[in-house]
Amino acid sequence: MEQMPESNSQRYTRQVTEEFLAERSRIGQMTPELLLIFADGTAEILKRVAAGLAKVSPGDPDLPIIYAVYHQLERSSSTPSGRCGPGKGRKPVYSLPLEEVPEGLLARIENSRYGDRLRRDLTYALREILGAARRSGVSEELNRDALSAYLSELEKRGISAKTLKRKLQDVQRLGELFDLEASVRRLIENEFRAADLAAKNEPSKRHAAFRAAPLSPLDYARLAHATSKEAFATTGNRQTVQRLFITAAALSLLSFIPERVSDILGAVVGKDVSRDARGWSSEYFSRKSNVDRTFEYLPRQLTPFLDDLILLGAEPGTGGCDLARLYKHRVASLSPLFARTNLVTAYSKVRIFELAKERSGHGPHAARNAMTDYLAEIGAFPEDVLDLLGHRSIETSRKHYAVRAEAHQRKRTLQIVDHLRADLSANGVFRLPTGRMVDLDRISQELDHSCEG
Repeated sequence: MEQMPESNSQRYTRQVTEEFLAERSRIGQMTPELLLIFADGTAEILKRVAAGLAKVSPGDPDLPIIYAVYHQLERSSSTPSGRCGPGKGRKPVYSLPLEEVPEGLLARIENSRYGDRLRRDLTYALREILGAARRSGVSEELNRDALSAYLSELEKRGISAKTLKRKLQDVQRLGELFDLEASVRRLIENEFRAADLAAKNEPSKRHAAFRAAPLSPLDYARLAHATSKEAFATTGNRQTVQRLFITAAALSLLSFIPERVSDILGAVVGKDVSRDARGWSSEYFSRKSNVDRTFEYLPRQLTPFLDDLILLGAEPGTGGCDLARLYKHRVASLSPLFARTNLVTAYSKVRIFELAKERSGHGPHAARNAMTDYLAEIGAFPEDVLDLLGHRSIETSRKHYAVRAEAHQRKRTLQIVDHLRADLSANGVFRLPTGRMVDLDRISQELDHSCEG
């Protein structure tokens, strides 16, 4: 059978790849700087090298760095275009830009008695209020008109009662901090009470969905293994393969230590999470709760999944030499653990949510419910939930623990009673604490006889 002649594009890809391999044979370690020199700052050359190398050596350990440098070059050479909306995976922007907020208002929040997290929340609430004021054409101040515009927008946005309650609580704090007039503060108080009542009667949609189709930590582990196998079997483009490795690692992490998504995506290689000869460890404070999330060593079952985030399909090399080289590159570039193909941009919360839901049917936060249910099932305590999940308050742990704890306790009690009943039935006769003998078979017969009569 005759071979099809090479096209000009294929010939160019082959020639560039051969040139790269020739240069590579004379170099000890490939670095981003050497790649830039080889490509003369041209993204197209590295794109051709990556395509050619992926065909002749799919597991080549240089591929992750080549793709990373290619994406950086491509990004720097392209000019950003204006957007006509939030775009895919982007939420509408309701807040006023921070630099456009009067400094006096920001200073009042900054000098308040509140902690760092609450000051951030109050600053964002203020920006949303001023943004609503601008859109409605009233003065951009913290007053009755601006708050009315904001409350009207919140009603139209269709947010959940719990989210509305949280936002109104921030507005209440702003009213107190800025000493708004009593009538305005009463208005906010009434709105907050209504939202609080609605929130107590409104179960979370995601929570209800999880209860309808619950998963266990073992289910997440199985999904992680299946996704990892799919990643190694996939011969698609680089983005597809990397997305599968990202999904597998996220699911594996959620099966053992279900961290919050903001913590997972904020983890930087070599800073928040580190690798040595014994495995992976973590050392950071939760971005939401400010709780210490240090683990001297993460469970060893996670090691291959996290290593795959460094290798991205490449071979680890003799004695792990190429894994070590790629790891050092990620450390030097302050690369997020869950990075896109350029290795400098972290995945978005929305995208991770989509990837987790695609595999499990639920968002990543559901894994925290799964772990809490599991701890309740095995007879652990709320304090164990607090320690493993990193809640700020034991009350939060108790609230989530109680969802299934009572049901599991009833189940264990019924099992004990069933065993007792089985033992009694097997013996036919047993002795009461008084010492009196009771013939269960005779009592049963008499009951049957009386029913027949």
